[in-house]
Amino acid sequence: MKKKIAVFTNGWNDDYLDFALEGIRKRAAEDNVDVFIFLDYTSYDKTEAEIVGELNILNLPKLESFDGILLLGNTLNNAGENAILREKILETKVPSLCLEYSLDDINCIRTENINGMKELIEHMITVHGVSDIFWVSGPYDNEESNERYQAVIETMEKHGLSVDPEKSFEGCWSYAIVEENMPGIIEKMTKLPDAFICANDSMALALCVVLDKAGIRVPDDVKVTGFDNLMTGNHFSPILTSVDRGWQMRSYQAMDSLIGLMNGEPDFGDKVYHSTFDQGESCGCSMGKEGQRIQKEARTRAFSIPVERTIFDWHLIELDESVAGVKIPDDIHAGFAGLFEKSCSYEGGDFFICLDKRFVESMDEDVRGNTAGYSDEIDVIYGMENGVTVPRHTIPVDDIVPCYDPVSAETVMYLLVPLHAEDECQGYYVSKNHVKTIKDFYMNSLTRHISSGLGRARQNIRLENLNKILAEISVRDELTGLYNRMGYEKIAIPYLDELRRTKRKSVIMVVDINRMKVINDQYGHLQGDTAIKIVANVIKSSVPNNWKAVRYGGDEYVIIGEYKISEDMETVKKQIIDKVKRITEDLCLPFKLSVSIGYVVIDSDNSLGNEEYFRMADEAMYEMKLEAHKQEK
Repeated sequence: MKKKIAVFTNGWNDDYLDFALEGIRKRAAEDNVDVFIFLDYTSYDKTEAEIVGELNILNLPKLESFDGILLLGNTLNNAGENAILREKILETKVPSLCLEYSLDDINCIRTENINGMKELIEHMITVHGVSDIFWVSGPYDNEESNERYQAVIETMEKHGLSVDPEKSFEGCWSYAIVEENMPGIIEKMTKLPDAFICANDSMALALCVVLDKAGIRVPDDVKVTGFDNLMTGNHFSPILTSVDRGWQMRSYQAMDSLIGLMNGEPDFGDKVYHSTFDQGESCGCSMGKEGQRIQKEARTRAFSIPVERTIFDWHLIELDESVAGVKIPDDIHAGFAGLFEKSCSYEGGDFFICLDKRFVESMDEDVRGNTAGYSDEIDVIYGMENGVTVPRHTIPVDDIVPCYDPVSAETVMYLLVPLHAEDECQGYYVSKNHVKTIKDFYMNSLTRHISSGLGRARQNIRLENLNKILAEISVRDELTGLYNRMGYEKIAIPYLDELRRTKRKSVIMVVDINRMKVINDQYGHLQGDTAIKIVANVIKSSVPNNWKAVRYGGDEYVIIGEYKISEDMETVKKQIIDKVKRITEDLCLPFKLSVSIGYVVIDSDNSLGNEEYFRMADEAMYEMKLEAHKQEK
C-alpha cells in the first residue's frame, strides 16, 4: 500500500505554489508517495459566507487516514486555516510539518523574514540614499509581516534614520485592497516618500500599477520593493526588487523531512533558513543583460496570456451552456460529457466533479446543502479517467478520490478544490496530475463556473419539478385524485390514440352513480362528496395501474385502458359494483349507493372514431341505469 500525504494550501499564491508543488512532487516521486492537495481560495475581501464555503474543504479528509500532513503555512492565514488545521492535527498524532510558518507543537521548516529584508533596506539606504519610507504591511496582527517591519526599523535605526508609524497602510497581502485604497492615500500626500517598502510582492505590484496610473514613475519618482520574489515580479516592468525565500528548495526539504518523520525519525522542532535580497529594477538598479532576457520573456508572456485567457473564457462560456437546460440530475452528467469529451485541455484527462449527497437531494427537495462537513456519500456526477468519461456513480466520502489506485507504480498528485455557493456545500472538484491550472488563477475561475453552473442546474431541476407538479394538479380532480376533464383531453385520449395506433385492443368504460341527485337533495352535498370519493377509490383499486381513470362529470367516470385477453370486463364490472355495495354496508351510510356501468371493447382493426365508442359505452351504462331505476320502484 502506497503512503499518502495531505497538503493544505491557499490557491491565491499561485507563483509560490508553482515552485513549492514542484519541490513536493520531486521528493514524493523518489519514494512513490501520493500527494493529496486540499486547496481553498479564501481571502480578506471575501464575505463571511464565501469563506465558510471555501474552508469546508478542510473538513473533507480524515487526517488519520494519511501517513503525513504538510501545511504550506505562509498561505494559510487568510481565514485562520493554520489554527483550524493545527487543532485537527494534534488530535490525530499523524506526522506533520508546517512549511514557512511556525505553529506550536508542529515541526516547521521556514525561511526567516529578517535577513533578506535587512539586506534589502541596507541596499536602499547605502546605494540609493533612501531615508524616508512608506510601509505597506500584511495584516497588522500577522507575525511574518511584523517581523519584516521590525527588520526595516532596525536597519533604518542602524543608519540613524527613523520610520514614521503614520506612514503605513494595512494591505493584508492583497493586490485588490492596495489597488482600491492606495490611490486615495497617495493623492493626499504632500510629498512622496523615497520608497514604498511592501511586505509582499503582490502588494508591491499593485502599488506600481497605482503609481503609474497617477503619472508617478517607478523608480525615477519613487522606488518600490516587495518580498517573496514572485515570478510575476520578475516579468514586471520594472523588474521588482524583492527578497528571495528559495521556495522550491524549501518545499523539497520540507517533504524530505516529513517523509523522515513518517519513517520514524524523531521530531526536530523548528528549522530556519536565511532569506536573501534579490536585486531588481524597481529600486533604481539596472539589470543589464539578465534584465533584458527577463523582459523579453515578459513581452512574450504579455502577448500570450490575453490570448490564452480569451480561449479559456470561451471554454468557460461552453461550460456554463453545457448545463443550462438540464431537467434532471442525469442531464448534468450528459451536459458535461458533451463538453469535456470535446475539450478538456484545462481539466486534463483525469478529473472528477464530486457532489455532496445532500446537495443532490436538494435538487428535488426544498432543502439547503451542508454548510459544515460532507455527507456520507459523494455523487460523482461527472468524471474522466484516461480521457474517457466514467459513468455517474457514488463513492463513500472517506474514499475522497474516485478511481484511486493505492498500489499504482506512478506517483500521483491530486488537487481537491471546494465547490460551493456562498456557505452552502455543493461538493468538490478533483484533478489528477494537472496542478498547472492553479497558475494565473485558472483553477479558481474553473471551479467558480462549475459551482455557478451547478447552482443554475439545481434551480432548473426544481423549476422543472414544480412545473410537473403544477401540470399534474391541472389535470387532476381535487376531490377524487382521478384525472379531470383536462386530464381526459391531455392524457386519457392520447393514451387511447396510442393504443389504437399501435394496433392494441382497448376498452372504454363509463361508470355513473345511481340517483346522485337524491343523495345530494336528501342528505346534503357533503354526503354526496363522500359517495363520489368512495366510487373513485373503488375504481382505482379495481382497474390496472396503467389504465386512465377520469372523473368526467359530477357523478360520471370514464376509464380507458389496454384490453388484454386475461382481463374479463364483466368480472371487472362486477367487482366495482360489489365493492361499492360492500363499502356502503361497512360504513353504514345513511343512503343507498350503487353504480351503473357500461363498456365497449375496441378491436385493433376497428376504424370507428373515439367519440362513437364513447357513445356506445355511455349507452350501455344508461341501459343498466334504467334497469336499476325499474328495480328500485
